[in-house]
Amino acid sequence: MRDLIRLGELTIAMDCKAVKHVYLTVHPPDDRVTLAGPLGTRLEVARAYAISKLHWIRQRQTKL
Repeated sequence: MRDLIRLGELTIAMDCKAVKHVYLTVHPPDDRVTLAGPLGTRLEVARAYAISKLHWIRQRQTKL
């Protein structure tokens, strides 16, 4: 299952997989952001997590 989370100009691709924890990744060189979470994770919960990590995402994007 793949959903898109839009936070202003930032788009995050969300995948629900058979994992225990949430993984947030910024991929070089195009600064693509993905979020992998456990199966059954609601989109609202993933969005709230992404918002809480927005500062970290911006730091990684400027570093790359």
